[in-house]
Amino acid sequence: MRRKILATAALATVTALSLSACGGAESGSGVSVATAAAIDQCKPEETSIKLAFAPQGTPAVEYAKKVMEQKFPGLKIDAVAAQSGNYSDLTKQIVADSAVGKRPDLIMTGLGQLRFWTDSYNPAPLDPATLPEGYQKQFLTAGEVNGTTYLAPFQISTPTMLVNKKILAEAGITDPASIKDFAALEDAARKVTAKTGKPSINISSDDLPDWFSQALVQSSGEKYVAEDGSFGFDTPKGREAIGLLSRLTQDKVSLNVGMNEGQAQFAAGNLAFHMATTSRIAQIAKQAPKDLDWAPIDLPGLNGPAGDLPAGGNGWVVISEDSCKAAFSQAMITEMLTKEASLLSSGKDYSYIPVNKLATEELLKGDNIAPQMRYAWTYDKPLTVWGGFEGAQTAQIINTVRTMMEQLATGKPADDVVPATAKSINSMLGK
Repeated sequence: MRRKILATAALATVTALSLSACGGAESGSGVSVATAAAIDQCKPEETSIKLAFAPQGTPAVEYAKKVMEQKFPGLKIDAVAAQSGNYSDLTKQIVADSAVGKRPDLIMTGLGQLRFWTDSYNPAPLDPATLPEGYQKQFLTAGEVNGTTYLAPFQISTPTMLVNKKILAEAGITDPASIKDFAALEDAARKVTAKTGKPSINISSDDLPDWFSQALVQSSGEKYVAEDGSFGFDTPKGREAIGLLSRLTQDKVSLNVGMNEGQAQFAAGNLAFHMATTSRIAQIAKQAPKDLDWAPIDLPGLNGPAGDLPAGGNGWVVISEDSCKAAFSQAMITEMLTKEASLLSSGKDYSYIPVNKLATEELLKGDNIAPQMRYAWTYDKPLTVWGGFEGAQTAQIINTVRTMMEQLATGKPADDVVPATAKSINSMLGK
């Protein structure tokens, strides 16, 4: 997902959106986005394209750049990664650059920010027929808005619960994968804490609060966003699902620290449960001692898994103002989603779900594949769009959801916190 986690992620998005709203960046119907020309009608020697992307995309971008320059002699590709791997930082930079006439042609964006781009920049639709052999088109759902595909998912992840099998076994829980519902999760956490005298589970609110809350709600079978675009889980079941955070605190089993600190505690063998993303499995495998007995399991739901989880990660969107630049940008996307590029973006240094099944097959041919990596590479359950609220309110909504998660993590009842959150977000949306 992201390697550099900042508590100010939402603030960065606020800044980006503020630039757009104040007219410093082109937005809404005022943006001119070109329709891609027929690429054989374009002259590569007269064309240059600029990419904006986070560092985690570098290996695949560099590979695709070489392929494109060989296929189209004379084409110039400006592809320098941003310093931060944080998607909100990336959005801020793209909007700021666009405000001074330096708009890139092809951008990486976090899947949760797609609605910002479609609502503010009118990006060019993506033609799925241009995608390469092996690309798993079921992931395109995460790049759709109102039935139109605007984004090609590039590095995909999903929420997961990481478990320390040794700690759980010592508390009498020998089959962590059998923990399917929140009652079983809470019971296991209580047993571990009773055994160790220490907190046993961490669900962070500093990083990805919207994604994690959406996962807890959807895994329980409730809607995160209602059909009319309003707040979807101010229902008895929805409040009980997200109320997991309150109950864990009330039971004195929650560590309640940020994502990075929780990950460090888990990798050190001090936590039984840590809610994370499959994209962090590779990091933990490097951090943890070789004898740490741990595994990712499917995220439980209120009464057992009852809904699809939201897709995390990132993808590519074309916002070029020139038809030939748009055409070469589309071709660049194709090259970044091939087997070879997918191996680089989701290989042994990363634990993203490979978007190209040919890359998955290649990865699974290796010897001594860690079971944790196998879980990430072979995850094939359906995934939904991350978020879904109107894009112009992205930053404010993330901030509001973060506040909700923080309040729940103090033990405040969901029956109080969730209705207030719903009222605030619906007011932003004019619902």
